Amino acid sequence: MGHVTRDVGPEGERLGGSVVYAALTARRLGWSSAIATSADGDLAGEPQLAGVRRFVGRSPDVTRFRNRYDALGRREQELLSRAAPVEPALVEESWRAPDVLLLAPVAGELPAGTAHGFRAGLVGATGQGWLRAVGRDGRSVVARDWPDPDGDLAGVEVLFLSLEDVAGDVSKARARLEQVPLVALTLGERGVELHAREVTRRLRGAARVEVDPTGAGDVFAAAFLVRYHETRDPVEAASFACCAASFAVEAVGASGLPDRAQLERRRREEGGRRPC
Repeated sequence: MGHVTRDVGPEGERLGGSVVYAALTARRLGWSSAIATSADGDLAGEPQLAGVRRFVGRSPDVTRFRNRYDALGRREQELLSRAAPVEPALVEESWRAPDVLLLAPVAGELPAGTAHGFRAGLVGATGQGWLRAVGRDGRSVVARDWPDPDGDLAGVEVLFLSLEDVAGDVSKARARLEQVPLVALTLGERGVELHAREVTRRLRGAARVEVDPTGAGDVFAAAFLVRYHETRDPVEAASFACCAASFAVEAVGASGLPDRAQLERRRREEGGRRPC
């Protein structure tokens, strides 16, 4: 659940948003997937979403970002337009009890307590959409403190954050253990830290030639939840997800997402788990 976006770059606009990367990842890994979103159309003309079920709330506009990356890979964003909020009532009853639900806002579009509108086997959330606001110029995306973590994370089991989300302060990730039992803090090519209330584990990443980092964290989140639902082993899930994200950065947009056979072949080549 969350906004699809139109990402504006030198080559024009392309479809984006955490829900797109996550749903396509799950689909490539052999799962049925759906998105619940708000947009200025029904997305029926998007070939990229073939095979993905869509629940779309009509909105006067779509959420549109302009993304720029500096030489160190740091992203600067502008929010050019914003779609209407996304409500659980959009989703038909046959999809209200999914194996996995991912709350994936990009612009604060999900109401507090969204997870309670479903009967999901496992609920995850990506934090970035609650940790960003628009600056005084009305366009620049800036960091902010989480306004209502208790409400937004009610019913969530796994929270995904990046170093960018916490401004490099790991204590901010651990603070969210007040709301959820497990936090996955992604570290880019350096891997991921798994924070539970009793223990922290780190898994190393794999160095890859980076073509486009957009969506890598969303691919990680979806792959982690797929594998965690299958195994209930967070270290196995994190290893699986690190490998999935390594494919994501090697191609533009979602064009490089792996299927399960490709992912498992790379894992075998790299030796499987890589905990520190």
